[in-house]
This record gives sequence, structure tokens and C-alpha cells, in this order.
Amino acid sequence: MTAFILLLITALANSFIWLNGAATNPYAVLILVPMAAAMLLLPFRLAWLVIVVGVAGQLMQLQAPLPTHHQMDTHYRAMVYGQIFAGLLLGVTLHILRVRIVREQQALRALHQRQHRDEQLVTIGTAAAQFSHEVATPIQTIQFMLEDVRQRYPNDEDLQRAEQQIKRIHNLLLDWRQVAEDVRTHRVLELQVNELVQQVRDALLIARPDIRVHWHDDEQPGCVIHADRTLIPAILSLLHNAADAAPLDSKIDVKTQVVESTWQMIIRNEGEPLDAPRKRGLGRELLPSSRGVGAGAMLSYATFERFGGTVSWHAEAGHTLTEICMPVEARHG
Repeated sequence: MTAFILLLITALANSFIWLNGAATNPYAVLILVPMAAAMLLLPFRLAWLVIVVGVAGQLMQLQAPLPTHHQMDTHYRAMVYGQIFAGLLLGVTLHILRVRIVREQQALRALHQRQHRDEQLVTIGTAAAQFSHEVATPIQTIQFMLEDVRQRYPNDEDLQRAEQQIKRIHNLLLDWRQVAEDVRTHRVLELQVNELVQQVRDALLIARPDIRVHWHDDEQPGCVIHADRTLIPAILSLLHNAADAAPLDSKIDVKTQVVESTWQMIIRNEGEPLDAPRKRGLGRELLPSSRGVGAGAMLSYATFERFGGTVSWHAEAGHTLTEICMPVEARHG
């Protein structure tokens, strides 16, 4: 509607000037007003349409009868050409300014979104640190109790399994503290791609022996990724999400490869594909659903981003594809 109004104003203004002196009318410069308004209010294509109509109307003024004095004719033609140049210069200038403003607004929105996400991550990290501190004491108490029971029942198999699980929890707490120390000191390691994939496979087999994962590994000896110990938990979190979203007894396909200087892991799982709003927000903010609030995806997204990587989600014929990309460096010799 705004475009139609501005086009109508431009056409009527040119018609009025044509009937009232054409190039000799000093008010012809007012045609620049709707042209400037179009560049400020309309999408670029419609804005340039208004400017083209305005410039065409100015050129039409040269076809109208002009005073017979040759010097004045030249002056009036110069006025029209000057107004045409001013209109085009105005359009180009406002176009460039609008592009810069839009980019700055997008950058500002991204900054606000990242700041909000970082605040949520700090809250989650604080809660996790408090939880690990609180759970350490009961874990130690349970260990002492199991040691006491072990003296009375040294060959009990159930007791052995309980001790194994408690030991695993204890080791996980130690690993978490080491990860937290790496993050605090900004310690970055060189992780071999092949070893990284094997560690992920082993950890997933221990944590989720119930799921079927079909691995397609592309051996890449000598390729390393610069990251800290948070990278493996971030990858495992996405694999857990894929397993939780997939139907029971379904298979998850995981493909790893190095393309040029980028390591890729593509996780393909069956299930209901993500809708567009969730796909845009997943990893960037908390998204409550029946399976949680998306904290794992957000933590993984932030982890990959810290080391120059990305994670994205795509829908494909009843499947969801999770694509992880990380920069790699080749080490020879």
C-alpha cells in the first residue's frame, strides 16, 4: 500500500510539473521527497521502482516546450539533469546507509542473543558446579559403606556391580573437575581426529549400550583439532539427543569425514523432523519440550562455537540430520 501511494504521488507530481512549466518549474525538486521516502520505507526493489519512475518523469520534462532563448534552454536542461543526478545520488546513498543499518541491527540482535545465551550458560554452569560439590559427599559415604559391606560379603556379584557404578560416578566427577579447570585456564589441546572418534564411540557404548549406532568413519591420520576436554561431552550430548528423539529399536547413522580443512560429523536419526521455529532456535536458546529444555544442545552449540566450529540441524524425509563442523589442521611426520 505504501509503495502504491508513493508511486501515485510521484506520478501526479510529475504530471503537475509537466502542466505547469515543466523544466522551468522550480518546484520540480520536490519530487525528491517521495523518492527519499520510498528508499527509507520500502523494500529495495520497490524503492528503486519509485526512483526510476521519478527519474523517468524528470526526463519527460525535457520533451515539453521550453523558452526560445537558447541560453535559458540550456539552463533549464541543466536543472533537470542536476535533479536526476541528485535523485540517483540520494537513492544510492540511502541504499548504502540502509544496508549498514540493517547489518548493525542484525549484529546487535546477535549480540543480545549471545549475551542472553551466555547468561543462561553461566546459570547452568553454576548449578552444575554446586551439584557436583553436593554429590561428592554422598558418593564418598556410599563408597565407605560398600567397603564395609565388602568385608562381610566379599564374593557378592551385585555388590561388585554397585561398586563399579559408584566408581564410574566418582571418575566422572573427577573428569568434570578437570574439564572445569581446563575451561578456567583456557587450556587448549591437540586432539587427534581418529582418537577423538574412538573415544566418542567408546563413551557412547558405555553410556548407551541400548542404542544401535552404525558408524561410517573416514580414517584421517595426522589431522588434529584444537579444543579442550569439553568437546567430547558436547558431541556425546548431540548423540544422546539423537538417540532420545529416535523411535525404539531404530538405528542411528553417524558419518565422519574431513573435507578440505574441516572435520564433519553427520548424525542421522529417524523421528519427527524439527519444525522451522525449533530448528532456528535450537542451540541458541532454551526450548522447552516433552524431552527437556534443550540445555544440552545449547551447551554443545556454545562449545563448538568457542573453537571455531558450528552445529546445524536439517530435516530430510522423516529424518533429522545433525551436522557438526570443526576446523582441523594436518600434522605430517
